[in-house]
Amino acid sequence: MKQKPTILLQMIIGFSIILIITISISSYFSYRYSSKVVINKTSQYLLESVIQMSGKIDRMLEEYDRLSLRIALHTDTQEYLKNINEKQVGQEVRDYNVQKVITHEQAYLGSEFLVELVGNQGEGGSYNPFNIKQMDWYPALDSNGGMFWSTNNLLYDIETKDLIHGFLGVREIKDYSHPSQNIGYMLTVIPVEATENVVGNFLTNSSNKVQVLDSTGHILYSTNSSELGRSVDDSFLDKVYDSSDNGNISQEEIDGRSMYISSYTSSYSNWTVVTYIDVNEAIVDLKAMKNSTVLIVILGIAASLLFASFFSWSLSRPIRDLASRMSNLKRGKLKPYTGKMNNREITVLYDSFNHMIEDLDETIRILSFKQIREKQAQLIAMKAQFQPHFLYNSLNTIYYYAISEKKNKLAEMVLSLSELLRYSIQPGSDFVRLKEDLKQLNHYIELQRYRYEDKLQIKMNVEEELLEFPVMKLFLQPLVENAITHGLESIKRKYWMINISITQEDSMVKFIVEDNGKGMSDEEMENALEFNEDLESETDRMMHSGIGLSNLHHRVKLIYGDHYGLELSSSSLGGLKVQLVIPFLQ
Repeated sequence: MKQKPTILLQMIIGFSIILIITISISSYFSYRYSSKVVINKTSQYLLESVIQMSGKIDRMLEEYDRLSLRIALHTDTQEYLKNINEKQVGQEVRDYNVQKVITHEQAYLGSEFLVELVGNQGEGGSYNPFNIKQMDWYPALDSNGGMFWSTNNLLYDIETKDLIHGFLGVREIKDYSHPSQNIGYMLTVIPVEATENVVGNFLTNSSNKVQVLDSTGHILYSTNSSELGRSVDDSFLDKVYDSSDNGNISQEEIDGRSMYISSYTSSYSNWTVVTYIDVNEAIVDLKAMKNSTVLIVILGIAASLLFASFFSWSLSRPIRDLASRMSNLKRGKLKPYTGKMNNREITVLYDSFNHMIEDLDETIRILSFKQIREKQAQLIAMKAQFQPHFLYNSLNTIYYYAISEKKNKLAEMVLSLSELLRYSIQPGSDFVRLKEDLKQLNHYIELQRYRYEDKLQIKMNVEEELLEFPVMKLFLQPLVENAITHGLESIKRKYWMINISITQEDSMVKFIVEDNGKGMSDEEMENALEFNEDLESETDRMMHSGIGLSNLHHRVKLIYGDHYGLELSSSSLGGLKVQLVIPFLQ
């Protein structure tokens, strides 16, 4: 037979599975929720960073816008442009200290920038001759004197002839004496270094990139200098362009890397700031949180296993101890438990176990007592027989001698006594039919009538359907013998009366024997039913009165149970009434 697992093992496995599943599920959903929060926070941070960067660029442009306006409205600038317009190309133009004005504004701003003034014909300039009116962005110039911003593809360094990288701002200058009259243009180039001061704090990793796009899709600025002046695809521009104030963020694959692309379009310059952030870098905190979550789950599972093992061991210990005690019952160790329990159910189990031990111990004691008493009763009966076989044979000899001498009355007495003796020693079952025991009772009564003649009057009422009822052998004789010996012989009456009644009531059979003898006091009644353990004294008593009331009372309890036995009381005839009720058995 396959050995079943212990309750400790079952509890450890059960508790461990429950705790592991609970911790795993809660950790999984906690990580899912936390990762979602981290990603949302990261996206929000990226958008806010882009918006802040766009705001800083706008403030920088506004600062240069105000600075260029002061230069444009300066008296020397106005006179200088008017002088340019009056001269022919190639003629010398008076300086009017314009460079000092520009230097003064540079000192005020704290950084160097390039300013080029061009006449109203759109031609001239010391850096490179060009015609503004031929530029594709010329129609976008603000005729009200506002600044138009674009990437610089006009001004070159005089010495190196290299394009000066930076933002190009173009302003149409009006004559402040005649506001409707155009006197020239001012070109302002913001150097790349100024933009890098704005963007630099955002770049925490070289893999990140920042671009500034104008409304036409040209790259005005990029942390990758090789991209300056290039244009982007219209599809990409549509994707990143956002006219709202919330910005835009998406995840794209670029050169085999997953990137977060955040963008924001300024309402002031209509430029779009675009940032490219490596996803792995953006979610580095999420990875750390994932590793921490896995570590916490592992530690939680380990702690759960220890907790489940300890809790299962402590919870199952009383049950395992009870199982051990139950197994000890097979070896006869009837020892009750006297310790304390921690919960109600275990207390009930141990209380039941202790009660079972007490009941079992009492049952063993009672059975042992019954076995001892049965052996004692058998020994008493054997001592009371006085060599019955020899006596039985001797009575038969006397009987045949009385017949031969024609002493019939004596022969009948010997025959009745011989039948009684034969009935008492005959082997076989201890149970006989009621009619057989009544037959032997009649033999005993006949012997007594030979002695007392008509003075002894016995009435017997027996229900006919009870004649086949099984009873113990010599069941009635001790009752009649006790009535004659102890109740009638010691008093003088004209008639000695004994009434015998055997009736059935429901599932019980009632035996009543009462006489008109001297009766018994309450104390005598109580002493008469006490079973004497002294075999010698019991033998002495049986020599006079058969097996006796106490012996019969004890035999009834042994066979039918402690609830049954003889009941002694005063009889309505004036003597003793003996009543016995036993269950009706087939």
